[in-house]
Amino acid sequence: MASSNDQRRELDDLFADLAHPNPRIQQEAYTAMVDDWPEESVPRLLSLLDQPDVSLRRAAVRGLGAFGVSTLHPLADLFAQSTDATVRASCVKAYAQIASNYPEQDFSSEAMSLLEVALDDASPVVSQSAVMALGQVGTQALPLLIRICKGGNIAHIQSAAMALAEIPDPAAEQCLRDILADPETDPLSRETVDASLSRMIGQR
Repeated sequence: MASSNDQRRELDDLFADLAHPNPRIQQEAYTAMVDDWPEESVPRLLSLLDQPDVSLRRAAVRGLGAFGVSTLHPLADLFAQSTDATVRASCVKAYAQIASNYPEQDFSSEAMSLLEVALDDASPVVSQSAVMALGQVGTQALPLLIRICKGGNIAHIQSAAMALAEIPDPAAEQCLRDILADPETDPLSRETVDASLSRMIGQR
């Protein structure tokens, strides 16, 4: 059995690979973290979410997303504690990765509450990331996506409408139809909603 020092060196090697510019090497690194060092890796990945190195920060987000719903709670804690919009946005983007990687795993009520809070974040990057994450969550996020579509943020409406097009639920279709029928709907939003509704119908 390897000593703890040997184990720590191996984990350090994986984090060195996470900083490699090759996405395949990054993926191999965080996959090994999931398999061999989950308890040790997650806190270190979380600590990278304020990295000025965008490539490394994105790799950490993807790495956290590879762990599945087990990282929802620590990400929520970091989101709540951080005054850094980059960190908060990275937490939300990690949620999107989790939803994309593990579509069969439901988000906890706490996780859904975080995304709802993030929608009203003062940082537009955080709030827009929340809409994108809800789109990845899919059916479970349907009530929030409908609420967004009936709001006043054009960028959010467009993203939410595209997400609704991928949800095979009558409520999603009705929401899109309601927006199109509303004479107050912004022209850009109307265009996106119309395209989303056509795509939804075409997928039947």
